[in-house]
Amino acid sequence: MFNTKRTIVLAGAIGLALSLSACMTPHSYVDQSLGEPHYADLKKSASPQPIQLLVEFQSKGVANARATEAVKPRVYEQVSQSGLFSQVSYDPVPSGRKLSISINNIALTDNVAAKGFGVGLTFGLVGTMVTDGYICTVNYVEPKHDAVTKVVKHAIYTTIGNASGPAGLQPMPIQQASDTMIRQIVAKSLEEVDQSSDLAQ
Repeated sequence: MFNTKRTIVLAGAIGLALSLSACMTPHSYVDQSLGEPHYADLKKSASPQPIQLLVEFQSKGVANARATEAVKPRVYEQVSQSGLFSQVSYDPVPSGRKLSISINNIALTDNVAAKGFGVGLTFGLVGTMVTDGYICTVNYVEPKHDAVTKVVKHAIYTTIGNASGPAGLQPMPIQQASDTMIRQIVAKSLEEVDQSSDLAQ
């Protein structure tokens, strides 16, 4: 025989589970200090040259091969779209020009694991926000010229549970935040290299 009381209890449990699941969904926010690329403002050479591109992603200063493979095509696209070079290649180019880009992910929030555990115990009713820092180091090497090195920093904030994100920032899925961060940090790095070197030589 159909148990109405049990069905009501089960429905309530499912509803509670769904609401708690929504509370536990992480939301990411990209720091607004860098903004979107403005490639039209770059100096750009009238005769841009080919460049060899070297890309590495690091986690706390240690090379992360899996993340590097995921990030490489995005960085390649950014460098190509900048218009600073006639061709972008992972292989050496005849002129010997090289552009090395490394992005290092460091945690800026202390004891992240403990905070996440605390949120889990409260089923998301008490939330937390963690901050991931990113340091992009770009090195431009051209034979017979001094190397140009630039460092640009960025950040992603992620809330878990019942926590508010930074004021004025748009919440987005983690992957979208990652893509946005890479687009902005690489673009800013290229801008600074462009301002500090003569890519036309």
